[in-house]
Amino acid sequence: MEPREMRQTRIGEFRIQSEHTGSGPPVVLLHGLSGSCRWWRFTTAALSRRYSVHIPELVGFGGSRRPGRQPDVPEMADVTAQWLREMDLTEIALVGHSMGGQIALHIAAEHQMPKRLVLVSASGLPRDWTLRDAGRFVARALPLRNWGSPTFVPTIAADALRAGPRALLLAARHLLSDDVTELLPRIRCPTLLIWGELDPLVPIEHGRAMFERIEGARFVVMRDAAHNPMADRPADFNRVLLEFLDA
Repeated sequence: MEPREMRQTRIGEFRIQSEHTGSGPPVVLLHGLSGSCRWWRFTTAALSRRYSVHIPELVGFGGSRRPGRQPDVPEMADVTAQWLREMDLTEIALVGHSMGGQIALHIAAEHQMPKRLVLVSASGLPRDWTLRDAGRFVARALPLRNWGSPTFVPTIAADALRAGPRALLLAARHLLSDDVTELLPRIRCPTLLIWGELDPLVPIEHGRAMFERIEGARFVVMRDAAHNPMADRPADFNRVLLEFLDA
């Protein structure tokens, strides 16, 4: 296994903790809401054999504690872009899961930094929360298998407790108030979308809608996977990801 290094980097008022491993062309992984670098533990080993892997923990989560306020999605994207420049990471492949995918879309559209973009169950499209929609959401969210592999649930719970309810609520509010629809046609780099067919949080219809608005994109559905396909189907996820990165 490749050695791993943890770093702390000051970006303005924020301090970003990050994990670095491997060697080769750079791949940057952005976790989702309440996450940390641990969310990518099934992916890192496969990537680090031929890529350098860089995982910043987003402000308010993991070891990147917020200094009294939680930045919204556009500011989080700006802070992450500054961190990429500080790390001298250019010509990157940018992989974002859920909230990380939403942030990655802002970086790709507004900073034009990634050479390749991968969106994994990415949030960012608006929702109409009618009573029927709420009922459908609850029905899909109740079965435990829809939340993904039972072995990954303790990681989700521990990271959520570490972040705390205030950071989670503020970040969730920022996510729901941010609409990436107008950004999608501005994505110019090769883009891959990966979705779990059982995702109860960001439904597969959102993935298809993003796919249709990003020119030349690819869309892969992971069967028997929920919101965290990189943990639910790690071998298949890594194969699809590496095929795209190696192309």
